[in-house]
Amino acid sequence: MVLGLSNDIKIKVGSEKDCTQTISVEWPLSKVKEKIEEAFAQVQAQAKVPGFRPGKAPIDLIRESFKDTAYARAEDNLIREGVAEAIKSKKLQTIQSPVVQLSNFAPDKSFQFEFRIEVAPDFKVSSYKGLKLIRKAKPVSDDEVQKALQNVADMNSRLIEAPEGPLSSTQFAVIDYEGFLDNQPIQGAKAENFLLDMSAPQTIAGLAEGLVGTKPGESREVSVKFPEDSPAKELAAKSAVFKVEVKAIKEKKVPVLDDEFAKDVGLESLVQLRQRIRESLEKERKTEERRDLETQIMDSLLQENKFSVPASMVDKQSDLLVARQKDRLGRQGVAKQDVEKFIAERLKTDIRQQAEKEVRLAYVLNAIAEAEKIEASDADVEARVKEILEETDPKQRHSVEKLLRSSYVERIKSELRESKLFDWLMSSAKIKDAAGG
Repeated sequence: MVLGLSNDIKIKVGSEKDCTQTISVEWPLSKVKEKIEEAFAQVQAQAKVPGFRPGKAPIDLIRESFKDTAYARAEDNLIREGVAEAIKSKKLQTIQSPVVQLSNFAPDKSFQFEFRIEVAPDFKVSSYKGLKLIRKAKPVSDDEVQKALQNVADMNSRLIEAPEGPLSSTQFAVIDYEGFLDNQPIQGAKAENFLLDMSAPQTIAGLAEGLVGTKPGESREVSVKFPEDSPAKELAAKSAVFKVEVKAIKEKKVPVLDDEFAKDVGLESLVQLRQRIRESLEKERKTEERRDLETQIMDSLLQENKFSVPASMVDKQSDLLVARQKDRLGRQGVAKQDVEKFIAERLKTDIRQQAEKEVRLAYVLNAIAEAEKIEASDADVEARVKEILEETDPKQRHSVEKLLRSSYVERIKSELRESKLFDWLMSSAKIKDAAGG
């Protein structure tokens, strides 16, 4: 089917598959000759020919000596103009640069070529109004408030010298230690005045257990075993001996939960501290509820709007997700080669599927926002910037504000637009309250 005519150009568009469009273009012989003459003129103006000043060599000499150069330039110009005309006439939203597949240039014939180009998906978003959602409401209980209050007390506890007696599994030990494997010191397995929490899970199995019952000043050799997934491969699953000296025994002194404690943390009374904790937990619960509703919305939109998305965008998003996974695993101490193996064996397919969903969801959300005219205004952005600055240390506000306004305005605007969009989707949804898990 001929879709565009300009200068007698013929443009035929093939069927689209997975956001890839194949287009054939044909220029008439008259256009080919025109572009060849233009090419010879350009070559003449630039060619350096012995015996002639630049641009002054006779055109016949240019035709004889630079024929291949001129033909190549004419072909390139015809392709560039043909691609531009095809994209314009079809009104294509291109994603990547075109790739020419077939070309049959000849100076005495019409010129045909075919190119492939990746385009944005052509879809109509559907089923986004009146979504059926379940709000898993879960009120904050008195027990949760008490537990959080106790956590505050624990965080404000201090270590004191323990009364005389052997070390127990609920105390802390200040130790010097050195590890040995086959009677040879283990590199990096040596420390002085190390504070060992006897009740916490231990990376090296048997170390804490082997010290139970010791007293300050006592030395002991403890047999331990390194975990199979130890970051140090040469130690994985191997048994070793740690020579340990217990220098001191300490225990945690937790403050009494009373008005004096509340004043120590900046409030007037224990009642006020308890209320502040409840408000904080309720805010967290509301955030969790909204996050769950947003997840339900996204799942519904993906289920109802299935279409192909550009492979290059999925590739790009996959690379981003892989980089995040590598960074997370690296920060957990996993060796680089193990990270690569983990990604290749377990996550590659899953990550690509997730990337495809994220790209498709971005198209869907953008289409809804455009259809419902949802935008974040400059005033919205300004209010958000001020909100961020109010939460920033006064000493850093100037530099933070400069950074926000120079590099993060568009990001803030995008985040506000998305938040407004989810507000709108929730307001139009049919939400049923249900008890949380």
